Amino acid sequence: MNTGVRQILLIGVGLLIGLYFSVIGLISAQHFLAPLVVAGLLAMIFLPLSQSIERVGMSRGWASLMSVLTAALFFFGLFAILSMQVQRIADDWPRIKERVEPRIEQVQDWVARTTGIDAFTQQQMVMESLPGRNEDAGAEDEEKKVEPGSSSQTQKTKSGRSGGLAKSIGKMVLKFFSFLGVVLLTLIYMFFMLLYRRKVRLSILRFFPEHQKEDASSVIKESVALSQSYLLGRFVLIFILASFYSVGLALSGVNQAILISILAALLSLVPYIGNVIGFVLAMAMAAFSGGDTSSFIGVVATFSIAQFVESYILEPYIVGHRVALNPLSTIVIVVLGGAVWGIVGMIIFIPLFGILKIVCDRIPALQPLGYLLGEEDLRYSGGENILERWAARVRGIFRKK
Repeated sequence: MNTGVRQILLIGVGLLIGLYFSVIGLISAQHFLAPLVVAGLLAMIFLPLSQSIERVGMSRGWASLMSVLTAALFFFGLFAILSMQVQRIADDWPRIKERVEPRIEQVQDWVARTTGIDAFTQQQMVMESLPGRNEDAGAEDEEKKVEPGSSSQTQKTKSGRSGGLAKSIGKMVLKFFSFLGVVLLTLIYMFFMLLYRRKVRLSILRFFPEHQKEDASSVIKESVALSQSYLLGRFVLIFILASFYSVGLALSGVNQAILISILAALLSLVPYIGNVIGFVLAMAMAAFSGGDTSSFIGVVATFSIAQFVESYILEPYIVGHRVALNPLSTIVIVVLGGAVWGIVGMIIFIPLFGILKIVCDRIPALQPLGYLLGEEDLRYSGGENILERWAARVRGIFRKK
């Protein structure tokens, strides 16, 4: 084996080992890094608001605090709307259950005819796959050890149920306060990043020699502009999509149209995968609502029109093509983000890798990685597809007006 091949193999093995331990490190440091990264992206989004408040004459500290409070009120309002819609589903649950049970029985009968697995076995398989089932099974085994009908069995069953309920409530309370603590920590990070943004920028520039500081400053500005363009634009699109979905699903006769619309619009933050999940949720709610064929056609038409308008008309104007990642890279990044940090990773890894592409394009040694992530040379000789041509005509009509 010659020296060149050996060197390439060593570099490849080193990169794989480094990538493996980097992913393991990111997973282990999730509780520390995730709030910090989310706070950084939120600080970039609300930076224009903070600067506008400062131009009015207010100090940077008060401007940063008002920006953080604005972000908190926005997310609290979104949470309140979702909570009200969930409460409506809880109130309508008996009626929904009456409609769902016959359909579930039909599915179970079809599975039984197709696979030979009876309905009872299907239920057991589903229950065994649920999280926390092992603990419940252990409790049931303990109850079975006591003689049936005995007073001790009755007392043990009651105590087991009350203990299980108390444990579930305790877990819910702990999760709620843990989530509240993460949110509060993220907002605190965001406040200090806005307050000390000049120091953060100068600290980053100090890592570079004098002749590279201008390029480094340009990369920082492009990264901030990319994050603002992408994330702020996505939030505007979420509002537009939620409004469009609400009208379309309501006209299609889908119950809880507002809740499904907000969830589907929020899921659009996750490229490709989120849109599919939102569509499946809408179709499922249409089925639970007892809708006929026209309801399903309405859901399909609503999502089809919304995706065309979003991808080819609204997104080029509102978001632009600043996050120039090709579809293959986008899917891999979404899957990687989900594996590392869950839903949060699936959302924030897209702008993070967009920033990484800007950095790679500026560093000669990393330009091949930037080329791999980007959309360069993806156009075929045929040029734009038919949907893009139609969208271009629509945008041309709006420009003339």
